[in-house]
Amino acid sequence: MLKARLLQPPKPVAARRTPGRRTVATLAAVALTATGAGAAIAATEVTVKNTDHLTTVGPVNAEHGFPAWYGDSTGTRVELCLDLQNPLCGLLLDEIPAPESPISFPENFPEEAFYMLAGSELDLPGGGSAILTLGLEAAFSNTVTAGDQVVFGRQRIVVKEGPANTTLTFQHPYGTVTVDTDASGDGRLVEDISPANGNFTTALKSNIGPFLKWDTGAPEGYLGNPDVEHKVIGSPSNFNQFAATGEGINLSTDLFTVQGKIATNHGVQADQAMVNGNMIDVFATSGGTQLQVEGQEGMFATTPMVTDDGSNRFYARIQLTGETAPTQIKITNISDQPASSNIVDVTKPTGISVTQATYDGTQLTVAASSAVGWPLAVTGMGDLPDTQPVSWPVKAPPSKVTVTAANGDTASLPVMVTAGAATPIGLEPTTPAPDPGPVTETGGGTTPTEPETPTQPETPTEPETPAEPETPAAPEAVATAASASVARGASVVLDGSTSTGAAAFTWSQTSGPKVTWKDETTATPTVTVPYAVKTSDTAPATLDNDPVQLQLIVTGEDGTQSAPATVELAIQTDTVTIGADARYRQGREFRVNGTSTLAGNTAILTPATSVVIYDNTPGRAIKKLGTAQVDTLGNWTLRMRPPPSQAVRSVLVQSTRGGSATGTVTNR
Repeated sequence: MLKARLLQPPKPVAARRTPGRRTVATLAAVALTATGAGAAIAATEVTVKNTDHLTTVGPVNAEHGFPAWYGDSTGTRVELCLDLQNPLCGLLLDEIPAPESPISFPENFPEEAFYMLAGSELDLPGGGSAILTLGLEAAFSNTVTAGDQVVFGRQRIVVKEGPANTTLTFQHPYGTVTVDTDASGDGRLVEDISPANGNFTTALKSNIGPFLKWDTGAPEGYLGNPDVEHKVIGSPSNFNQFAATGEGINLSTDLFTVQGKIATNHGVQADQAMVNGNMIDVFATSGGTQLQVEGQEGMFATTPMVTDDGSNRFYARIQLTGETAPTQIKITNISDQPASSNIVDVTKPTGISVTQATYDGTQLTVAASSAVGWPLAVTGMGDLPDTQPVSWPVKAPPSKVTVTAANGDTASLPVMVTAGAATPIGLEPTTPAPDPGPVTETGGGTTPTEPETPTQPETPTEPETPAEPETPAAPEAVATAASASVARGASVVLDGSTSTGAAAFTWSQTSGPKVTWKDETTATPTVTVPYAVKTSDTAPATLDNDPVQLQLIVTGEDGTQSAPATVELAIQTDTVTIGADARYRQGREFRVNGTSTLAGNTAILTPATSVVIYDNTPGRAIKKLGTAQVDTLGNWTLRMRPPPSQAVRSVLVQSTRGGSATGTVTNR
């Protein structure tokens, strides 16, 4: 689990306290809700990102499931510092279940550890503070258990009791951030990349890198001492400070606390282990100098691996001493201190291979070799009796051929197309004829009877008068919709398939906002309700959110038309609000924010809702100020620097989803 230590700057070990712990999911939610409505931090954002990220990640260490190291563009590599007795590691006693015992995974392992952790703090006027945290952390998504390991990069700025309702700009070694404060002078930004189980490469994309370290005098083998504030180097922009500006503030400091252990290990990547007769061939990759395959009792002995000078390749061929082969192999880099290891599954080679899989436009031809007997089964086709190619006539070949032996061995090969004409282009679809229903036949049987008595010749009769043809039933239209309501910009499918006697369908609109149609001459067309406004609008729109009235008329085989069937769609609009903290500062800033919510909707709207903001200050013509997009939490904001030349005292907001609101603006 992620602990809340990252909520505060690093402090001397003796002074640290560990608040309640939080999971990765909880902290991710905190980061998202930091932009929620009412928090007055809608403009909080990273304005200048770091382009010099971390560059490399080492192999996973099987002892604890985290990468052996991370590297930056300067060639510095750092590893986890897991020595509880070493104050330079910054571990706390209450982070270890049994602090008197050695660290071991998972029963006695910290819930968080750091490759690098740096922090700085500014004292703001009036007794407030701004706290910076920069870190690359190893933690767990839920509990200290295998499979829950995550590594993420974080930048965090927390403002407490600063200037109220304003925007502060912070510059630190890895970029620039703006933080909006609320009425209490509080605000924050959190960016975590990326808490994802087992995804250790995404952390390379975080804002961290290169690693910060003391400019001089760092303890040998470490980036710094977390108990001592010190000047640092490492900023890709050469700005090795933490600075704040805005609202009359112009502060900076070049003192940071830094912890991190420079990697002396290289780790090991176990690449492959394959049974080959009574041998196992093992392959690995490492920057180390001494690797060995750990022996397993009754199967094989511990075996050193060989390498070529100047390469990072390692290999060993191991003699099996028992009748069974292991399912996994453990490889240890004994040149690392402490030693690191990695585990790989043992595979067995298949006794067959596909030697040909070709298609010439008419025939699929397959051939294979086998050391485990014949025949071989070609999936979906047939059998191969021997090594000779076999062909099957097919119009649609598979993308790959899979062959299976009687013992279960399989092998596959992609199909190579060698010839064939182009597929004919499509023809116009033929409308299917109506279902004629069942055909019943009667008579014609030869049931045994008494011998027939000869009969007199039949007397000729008058020819029968043909019956009048039946008049077909009049067609009847039935119209329904998949939903009784539809949001602006959304679509709904109509359904006239239960109409009777219908040979043709004609859909139309009789009232409401004009919709667009798709397949309106079929039984199941789709209608889309347009957005209420467009972001390109230059003047407020007249909003029409009346229900949409649609009708269906069906035509029979004889051309007879049905009476219209109607269906109504209610227009679902969003609710728009304007924040009470909207403000205009002459020559400095105009800002307004608010929310847009669609009742009953819990999904992310695609595309996102947008709002158009107008200055509707009484006494002058309405003027467009700008547009804003609604985020996934339903919040929007418009900020203008410099502001309009005329003071804005009232605004009108119209949403693409049909909602609208007006609000007042405070002038300062």
